[in-house]
Formats: sequence, C-alpha cells, structure tokens
Amino acid sequence: MADRTKILPPTLREKKRYLAFEIISEEKVEFGDILNAFWHSLLNLVGEVGASHANIWFISDSWDENNQRGLIRCDNKYVEYVRAALALIERIGDNRVIPYTLGVSGTMKAARRKFFGERTLEDFEPPEEEAPKTGE
Repeated sequence: MADRTKILPPTLREKKRYLAFEIISEEKVEFGDILNAFWHSLLNLVGEVGASHANIWFISDSWDENNQRGLIRCDNKYVEYVRAALALIERIGDNRVIPYTLGVSGTMKAARRKFFGERTLEDFEPPEEEAPKTGE
C-alpha cells in the first residue's frame, strides 16, 4: 500500500477549458475531416511541441452532425492558439468553410448549456413555493 503513487492535488493539475465551435459550410462536413484540418492548422501555427503542451482533445460525443457544432478541450494557457488555429481553416476537402467560435467555458456541462442550448430536468422543475405565513 505504501508504494502507491499519490494523485496530484487540484492546485497542481492543469486547468482545462472547453471551446465550443460551429462550422459554417456549403455542405455538411465529416467529423474526421474537421479533425484533420484542425490538426494541420494547429501544427502549422504552434508546431508539435506547442500542440503537445496545449493538451487538445476533441469531445467526439458532443459533435452535432446537423448543426455542425462541437467541443474542444484544451489547456487554459492555449485557448487563444486553439481559436487562432480554428480561424485559419478555410477549406475542408473541397468545401469552403467558416469556423466560428461560440465561446469558452470551464466545464463541459456549462459549455453545452450556454452555447448549445441543452437543457436538463432541473431546468423544468417548478420553483419551491414558500409556506404561507400565519397571521399574528
């Protein structure tokens, strides 16, 4: 038991940010094609070392095929580089595209609520009513 490594305390962990984006295009774009175009753009912008420090992760189950929206997780120090790499994408395959950053959030749940309009059951619960006051 004593040889187990300890987990990092929250103060020493890397801070994450979730960047919500939308792809405006002439035709629907495949998720894999977006990944390839983004990585090509990011590697040209910051290089391999910068890309590894950015700790990029595409949240694949957040990709909305119909609205062409998704989430990218990255390190908080590299948010502006990720935004710039997205903005530099002009074409994906034969389609001209306009990548649009909807916003940045600290949690995935907040990003989905603020930028994608997702709702949960908590949003539909009626507010608790106060008990009627008794007269004196």
